[in-house]
Amino acid sequence: MEQELLDELDSTLSYGDSRSGWVRDAIKLKLEVLEEIEELDTEMTDEERREFVVEAVREAVDEE
Repeated sequence: MEQELLDELDSTLSYGDSRSGWVRDAIKLKLEVLEEIEELDTEMTDEERREFVVEAVREAVDEE
């Protein structure tokens, strides 16, 4: 993993948080999201999937 990415991750952790726990949760989240997205369109690239998820989250936040 790139050091820049690790540094960014470390900056989001609070006292007592573990990097491995964060990564584990991120993997679980991605697997769940991929399962849902695959039902929509299996031809998306990784970048297209990221953009789709970010836009969906923004729309959900705007609705609240």
